[in-house]
Amino acid sequence: MTADAVLVQVSDAQRVSLASMMGQIIALAAPLAISACILSGLNLGMVTILARHGDTEAIYLMSLMQPAFFIIIAMMEGLAISNQVFSARCKNMPSAGAVLKSSRTLCLVGLLLIGAIALIAYCASQMLPLQSQSLTLILSYLPMAALSMAAFLVFEIHHSALRGSGHALLAIGPFALAAILSLLVTYVLLDRYQIGFTAVLIGNFAGPLILLPIVVMLVRRIAMKDADITEAMPEARRIWPLLSTVGFPVFFSILVASASAAFVFPVIDRFGADEVSAFLVVLRLRVAFTIPAVAAGSAIAILVNQSLNTRSGLSGDRYLAAGIPLVFAVYGVATVAILFAKTMAIGLIVPENATTLNMWSNNLLWLLLPTFFLMPCVVCIQIILEQIGDGPKVLVFTIVAEAATIGAIIFSAENSKSIESISHVLTVSSALLFAAYVARLVHVLHRWEKNHAL
Repeated sequence: MTADAVLVQVSDAQRVSLASMMGQIIALAAPLAISACILSGLNLGMVTILARHGDTEAIYLMSLMQPAFFIIIAMMEGLAISNQVFSARCKNMPSAGAVLKSSRTLCLVGLLLIGAIALIAYCASQMLPLQSQSLTLILSYLPMAALSMAAFLVFEIHHSALRGSGHALLAIGPFALAAILSLLVTYVLLDRYQIGFTAVLIGNFAGPLILLPIVVMLVRRIAMKDADITEAMPEARRIWPLLSTVGFPVFFSILVASASAAFVFPVIDRFGADEVSAFLVVLRLRVAFTIPAVAAGSAIAILVNQSLNTRSGLSGDRYLAAGIPLVFAVYGVATVAILFAKTMAIGLIVPENATTLNMWSNNLLWLLLPTFFLMPCVVCIQIILEQIGDGPKVLVFTIVAEAATIGAIIFSAENSKSIESISHVLTVSSALLFAAYVARLVHVLHRWEKNHAL
C-alpha cells in the first residue's frame, strides 16, 4: 500500500470520526436542549402571564428580585453541575448507590443553604431600619421566594444525575409536566384570587414538588440497572472534591457573571418602573435564547469527561473542535432571525395595549441584540472550561471582567443618565468576554494537542 493510500484512509477515518462526534454531540444535546427550552418557556411564561393579566406591579417586583434570584440559581447550578460531572465520570463504571448518595447529599446541602438565605432575609427585614422602599419590598418577599425554589433545587439535582449518565431524555416528560403545572397554578391563582407575585412563588414550588417523586424514581432505576457489577465501586464521598473543583467555581462564576446584569436593576430603577420591567422582559428573552447554549456546552463537557474513562481513541479536544463551531453557526443564524422577528417576539410576551412597556422592550431588544449572539457563545465556552478543570481560571477572569463592567455601568449612569448608554456598556462587555473566552479555549486546545502528540 502506498503512502498516499494510507493518508487517504486516515483522512477518511478522521471524517467519519468527525461525523460521529457531531452526531454524539447533537444526540446528547437534543434532550438537554429540549429540557432547556422547557425551562425557558417556564420563565417566559411567568412574565407573559403577568403581563397579559395586566399585573405590572408583580413584574416590577419580579425585576427587583433578580439579584437574589441570581444568587439562588448560582447555588443550585453549582450543586447540580457537580452532580452531573460525578454522574458522567461514573458512566463507564458501576455507579449503583454512589450517584444516589451524592444526589441526596447535595440536596441536603442545597436545602440548608436555601433555609439560611430565607432566615437571614427574614431577620434583616425585621431588624434593619430600611429607608429604601425597593429594599423593603425585596426583603419582605425574599424568604418566601427562596423557599419557593426548594422543590426545584431537589428536582434539578436529580435531573442533573440523569443528564450526566446520558439519560436526560427520560426526564423530559416529568420536567415538561412540572413546568406546565407551575404555569397553570400561577394562572389560576392570578385569575381566581388576584394575589399577584405570590402566585408566581406558589407556582414555582408546586410543579416541581408534584413531579419530584418520578424523577427520583428514574435516578434510582438507572442506578439499580448498574448494580450487577460491584467491583471498583465509586464512592459517593468523591463528590466533595468535585464541589471544590467544579461546584464552587460554577457557583462563583454564575454569581459573578450575573453581577452586572443584577446590578443594572437597582441602577435603572431611577429611570422608572417601565424601563426596569422592559429590561426584565428582554433579559428573560435572552436567557431563554441562551439556555440551549447551556445544553450544548453541557453535552460537549459530558462527552469530554466521559472520554477520560474510555479507550475509544477519541480525545476531548476533538469534541471541542467539532462542537464549538456548530454552536457558533447556529447562534449566528438564530440572532439574524431575532433581528427580523423582534416585534413579534416582544408581542408574544407583552400585549400591545401595554404601550409604554411594549415600546421600551422593543427599544432595549434592538440595543442589546448583539448580546443575543455573544452571550450564548460565552456561556457555552464557560460551561465547558469549568467542567474540564479550568474553573478557577474562569472564575478569576470573570471577577475581573464583571468588576470592570459594573464600574463602567456606574460611570455611564452618573454621566449620561440614559438606559441606552448602559445597554452599550453591556454590549461592549459581552464582545470583550467573547474574545477572551475564545482565546482561552484555543489555548486549551493547543495544550491538549501537544499532550496528545506526546
